[in-house]
Amino acid sequence: MHMMPMHTPQQITVVATGTVSYVPDVVRVNVGIRAESASAASAIDTINKNAAQVIAAVTALGISPGSIKTIGYNLAFREQQPPPPPGTAIVSTATGNPGQYVASEMLEVTSPVSLAGKVLDAAIGAGANESFGLNYMSSNADTLYRKALANAVQSARQSADAIAAAAHLTITGIQSISNSSEQGGVAPMAAAFRSSASLLPGTDAVTATVYVVYTVK
Repeated sequence: MHMMPMHTPQQITVVATGTVSYVPDVVRVNVGIRAESASAASAIDTINKNAAQVIAAVTALGISPGSIKTIGYNLAFREQQPPPPPGTAIVSTATGNPGQYVASEMLEVTSPVSLAGKVLDAAIGAGANESFGLNYMSSNADTLYRKALANAVQSARQSADAIAAAAHLTITGIQSISNSSEQGGVAPMAAAFRSSASLLPGTDAVTATVYVVYTVK
């Protein structure tokens, strides 16, 4: 009995990327509340009260409580620092109170882009005092990704057709296809205590990459 030799089908492997641009309509605003006290209970009480004021100010703008969440909460003790050696130049005396408990809380507010500036202003006015940051997004992210994926698949086929034509081959099918995605949208903002913040989302992009193996003859 003679075994017929098995031939691995000829293949063309293509990596292609598809991108869809969009204007973000949602932003996550991070605001921090920080307090220091010789008493741990006092430091915690202060940030709890200030956080409640910040939440009340933000919800007064029409932001739902479900769009506000705590993403960080910390209590630490900062030990008293030893005095500098004699003759050491003192650059700054703003070292805070030594031997203090430092409590902090970070809130993340999901807001329409149109309200982001007002959210920052309201939070600052209500007691937020550190760690600001913005993360722009789209409320239509799934649809945008599918469009980027379709663009990537189309680009892959065009590249494969060009390779096949140059090599005098004919594409007969797809043996495998896989994909990965990369979504833009992080825009950090330094802590800046200014009123009437003007925040511009600009244009961002959703990117999908496909890896396609075509069979050819």
